[in-house]
Amino acid sequence: MSVCDKTKKTGPGYRSPLEAMEGPKESLLYVTCIQPNGKRDGKPDYLATVDVDPQSDQYCRVISRALVRENGDELHHSGWNSCSSCFCDPNKTRDKLICPTLNGDRVYIFDMSSPKEPKLFKVVESDDMYANKVSAGHTSHCLPSGEVMISCMGDEKRENKVT
Repeated sequence: MSVCDKTKKTGPGYRSPLEAMEGPKESLLYVTCIQPNGKRDGKPDYLATVDVDPQSDQYCRVISRALVRENGDELHHSGWNSCSSCFCDPNKTRDKLICPTLNGDRVYIFDMSSPKEPKLFKVVESDDMYANKVSAGHTSHCLPSGEVMISCMGDEKRENKVT
C-alpha cells in the first residue's frame, strides 16, 4: 500500500477544506430543477447550469439545461464521481455528476467535460436499482477508491410511489 504525498497534487480536489477555501471561486453552479407536476404536465426535471462569474455578461443566468429522460423522476442531491478523497490518485478526474432520483428510482449521470453545457451520459435504470434491493436514491458520495456510493431511502421496489 502506497502512502500519498500530500505535498504534490496529483488528483482532483484539495488537500484540506482550508486549501479549498483559498482556491479559485466557482464560476458555474449546477442546480437540480424539479418540475412539481412533471408526471402530469409532461415536463422532465433538468440540471441547470448557472453562470456565477461576476465579470460575465451572463452573470446569474441559466446558460444551459440538461433534461432527464423520464418525467416525474425528482432529481435529488447530486455529487461528483471523484473529489478530494481521490486527491492522491492521478488517474481520477472530476468529470461526471451523479444525480439520484427519489421518485423514479433512477440515477442520471451527466458528462461534465464541457462545464458550461453538461450532457446526459448514462442512466442507471430503476430495474438495476431494484435488483440491488434499493430505491429512492438520495445522495451520491465519491469514495477514495474512485467508486461512487449512493445512499437510498427505500430498500426495495415501491408499489405506492408518489406521482
